[in-house]
Amino acid sequence: MPRSNAQVVKKQVQVSSYERLCRRINAYIAEPHAQLEQRCRVERLETDHDDDWERVVDEMREVDGLSVEQSGTGYEFSWRGMPAAD
Repeated sequence: MPRSNAQVVKKQVQVSSYERLCRRINAYIAEPHAQLEQRCRVERLETDHDDDWERVVDEMREVDGLSVEQSGTGYEFSWRGMPAAD
């Protein structure tokens, strides 16, 4: 028996500012040009929270083979010899 519109309840998923930042950085890293160059630059947005950037940078600096450097109003991510993700 088909459900009526009144019976369908959509669950709204809220994404934290930290998760949005991680997704944005991952999208830059996944770009074909970034993969070829093994680096990318991500600019800080006015809507980004300082504590989110601090957390991301701290976590990414713990990854072997990954370099994170602040550059002007953003960050430069570079990597060498990283194993392919499964």
